[in-house]
Amino acid sequence: MSAFIFSTIATFVGYNNTAAREGLNWYAPQFFTVGANTTDIQDIKLDDGGAGSVGWGDVMQIVGPKGNPETMYCYWDASMDPEEKATTAYWGDDGCYAVNVSFDAGDGIAFDNMNAYEYAIQNAGQVPSEKVTFAAREGLNWTGNPFPAPINLSAVVLNDDGAGSVGWGDVMQIVGPKGNPETMYCYWDASMDPEEKATTAYWGDDGCNVVDVTLQPGAGFAIDNMNGLTFDIEIACPY
Repeated sequence: MSAFIFSTIATFVGYNNTAAREGLNWYAPQFFTVGANTTDIQDIKLDDGGAGSVGWGDVMQIVGPKGNPETMYCYWDASMDPEEKATTAYWGDDGCYAVNVSFDAGDGIAFDNMNAYEYAIQNAGQVPSEKVTFAAREGLNWTGNPFPAPINLSAVVLNDDGAGSVGWGDVMQIVGPKGNPETMYCYWDASMDPEEKATTAYWGDDGCNVVDVTLQPGAGFAIDNMNGLTFDIEIACPY
């Protein structure tokens, strides 16, 4: 299958998404560390507008990014750093030590807003300028919209190089993107379209009808490779 594809343009930008909701917030970083093809965990900030409600570890956590150990990292206040090097809130382990973790384009992240405090998830860096492609693993693949622009659900394609192993609805599903209804969409073969308009595999509802869903920047979602089939998840660049 295709190797990971990613590049950047040398424009430094910042992005501040909508306030986190209570509970899990599935998220995909849209900006990447300058000079690298990955996002450094320390470049992702939780901003409460100075209220002091985040940064004590027991409030926010980040879990299970694809391609990294499914470990929980705490967002600690600088005063917690045992090495006394931190000057701002930072991501650390359960011993308060800062962690060195990076995420590839398309990796999905979960922030657990356990106490329902209001804050924004901030991410800054370089803009991705090509489609994201990665091989799906068996089971849930947590990913999201990695671009600082909205994309349509149709921009997410499951590519099996023509093997015919995807596109029958009972194979792949997409669930719960942040900012969209937590609905499951099936990836149907074109022959399933009741309106006979589809020419390729497409995302549809449980009645096989094509859906029109917008995924906002950073919106996270899961694609369930239930049968362990071999295919790539491709997310088209919107610009």
